[in-house]
Amino acid sequence: MLLSLLAVDHWVNGAAAFKRDLPGQPFRRAPMAESSRSIVIPLATDLHLAFDAQLLLTHTVLSGPGLNLRGPPYTGAKSPFLCDFAAEALWGNPPISPWRAGSRAGGDFWKRPRGTGFRGISTKGGVTTLIYEVAVGPGKSVRVHELPRGEMIGEVAGVIRRFEIAPCAQDLFYLAHAVLNRGSCVTNLPSALTIERPKDWLTVVVLGDSPLTWSSEQEEVDYPIALQAEKGGQGLDSAVKTNRVAGMESRAWLRIPAHPDDLAFELFSFVSREKPGTAALASLAKTPVAPPKMAFIAGSEKDSRAPPPKVVGRDESFTRAQGGDRFYRIEHFPVPKEIELLVGGMDWLSNGDLAVCTWPGEVYIVQNATGPVAEASYRRLARGLNEPLGLKVVHDQIYVAQKCELTRLVDTDGNGEADLYQTVSDDWGFTGNYHSFAFGPAAGRADNLYVFLAGQRGRWDVPYVGWCVEINPVGGRTEGFCSGLRAPNGWATYGPDQELFVTDNQGEWVGACKLNHLRRGKFYGFPSGYPASEAAYEQAKTFEPPAVWFPRKLAPSASGIAVITDDRFGPFQGQMLVGDFQNGIVTRVALERVNGEWQGAVWPFARGFLGAVNRLSMGPDGNVYVGGCKRAWATAAPLEYSLERMSFTGETPFEVKEVHAKRDGLELIFTTPVDARAATDPENYAVSQFAYKYSASYGSPELDHDGNENSSTPIEMVGAAVAAGGSKVRLSLKGWRAGYVTAVRMRNVLSAARQGLWHDEFYYTLNRVPE
Repeated sequence: MLLSLLAVDHWVNGAAAFKRDLPGQPFRRAPMAESSRSIVIPLATDLHLAFDAQLLLTHTVLSGPGLNLRGPPYTGAKSPFLCDFAAEALWGNPPISPWRAGSRAGGDFWKRPRGTGFRGISTKGGVTTLIYEVAVGPGKSVRVHELPRGEMIGEVAGVIRRFEIAPCAQDLFYLAHAVLNRGSCVTNLPSALTIERPKDWLTVVVLGDSPLTWSSEQEEVDYPIALQAEKGGQGLDSAVKTNRVAGMESRAWLRIPAHPDDLAFELFSFVSREKPGTAALASLAKTPVAPPKMAFIAGSEKDSRAPPPKVVGRDESFTRAQGGDRFYRIEHFPVPKEIELLVGGMDWLSNGDLAVCTWPGEVYIVQNATGPVAEASYRRLARGLNEPLGLKVVHDQIYVAQKCELTRLVDTDGNGEADLYQTVSDDWGFTGNYHSFAFGPAAGRADNLYVFLAGQRGRWDVPYVGWCVEINPVGGRTEGFCSGLRAPNGWATYGPDQELFVTDNQGEWVGACKLNHLRRGKFYGFPSGYPASEAAYEQAKTFEPPAVWFPRKLAPSASGIAVITDDRFGPFQGQMLVGDFQNGIVTRVALERVNGEWQGAVWPFARGFLGAVNRLSMGPDGNVYVGGCKRAWATAAPLEYSLERMSFTGETPFEVKEVHAKRDGLELIFTTPVDARAATDPENYAVSQFAYKYSASYGSPELDHDGNENSSTPIEMVGAAVAAGGSKVRLSLKGWRAGYVTAVRMRNVLSAARQGLWHDEFYYTLNRVPE
């Protein structure tokens, strides 16, 4: 049996206070106060290293229990959302970019220099390797692999940071330690440096036969350190807490000479009560260092020591019968309890397996997903991710949108488990807030990828909050595509030009859930961060109307989208299915383009899912797969997580299939011919219109033509006519207006076979009346 990747909850006053990873976790990406892009690596049961993937430094080394995982996917609570330790900090470093090229001249870099960046994590060989590049000149950089581990050398326990550096034509300088103190900074040997602290000594030694040398400096400093924080007493917003560092600071710089070949060296750092003697340090320095193997982590060489990937079968105790109705059945996968499959993203591999990422940070491959639901198995592909809420397969490469970055997962040695987590882009701001979600990616026609960043609880000074960003998957170039997104929890490309559509959730500035057609440079309503203007953030004025509004009673929390591309799913090919998280249902959307703008209608479609509907995916078998995720937000769903399959029974429902706006009303196209008498009786129709207010208030009541709240304007039915063939009905309307949602309710409208409507109400968003 595969154990859960998370240890038992730790409880306080009846609620989970935090969770911890079980032993064996290679790393965990999680926001901490010191760095929202922290990577925590367990070096031993009670020794942990926290690395800042933004500035490329070890910000804390701790002795004690593992990382306290906080936030909705772990505890179900929105606050606190920053992770922390109940452990002793052995040593750490201030948030200063530690690398220099050519010389140490110049001031401190509080932001990473242009051309410097994090490139990923490898777990190959059972070792966690941090991969990054250091700028060495305009347009030039050098690759660095950093491999931290805990080790006992003789009787001394400490942390070894192994570095492998690609060829570099100039000297590099690395700030290994910075300590605020007034004690001495002693270079005992060319290979060792000891810094006195108030109660102990911090020593760092270059191991092996190395040409590297230390230099130390002590100077009076006075600078601020910005820490991520939660805004106390003012809701769940993020804040920045500033600590001031002032006094004498000792810094240990390591000079790495220019080298024509790959270079490897190791730094051994340890804390002692007494100052280490020269003889002991000289002995430590003789510890041999293995030669570099930089090509190993990306190569196809098999790792004979790697354990097989974890695979788990169904939950044998699962007894839920299939649901649905006479038109669409719903099958429930008996998902094993221990993997907590809170579905954040789904997509298909070419062999028919389904890739699923989960909110707590894992990726599973559902093997035999299109077969009988009880026969599917679940193979773990990846773990340790930071709340991934989207996954896309492009040419059989898996891309995952974490809160902190867009990641490509690679199984380099073909053993069935990813060992290379490549950073495609992290060029957006991230505070660690519980709501700073990254959704996607979607793939455009030119293979560019699009990530949709939540704007809720953001700040203007955080780059790209509330934006859709466009990313080149080859070079990682990232730029803003459009802005104004609040909580874009569903996305799809649609139509012959593969245009972008996203759902957005009601709240401040968003009167109701909606489906936006995204276009370059447009604004969609929610105040967005830099590079949008600060003035627009303070007071938004206008926005692009959505293609479809979802009335609150139908869909108060719109989620994932699937485009129906297979006629085996029934009569609705070319339309969208859109989930709703809170009501646990799936809706149907039929779009049309009128005067160059998308608009369309929405209907209820299916209910009876066990999980809060979060993700939808059209399978290669012509069925739609539904991923559920329930934690921290209210929903009608009974289960916390689910994987379900919706299939067409073969019996076609009597339903309005399409709606088309005409100059004088609406044309309804039914799935089967209508009873002409019932379809032309005006008494069988009730038509009204309403709109939503654009304001900073949370959501909006429905407004009639005169602006009255909680009201709609009745629209007069002038007449109805059935076209030849019997499947089209033309409704002539009087007094309707563009810019409103048109609600149409039908009573006693029957098919020619005297069948009643499957759903007797729809909502058409009328942005434009045809010219």
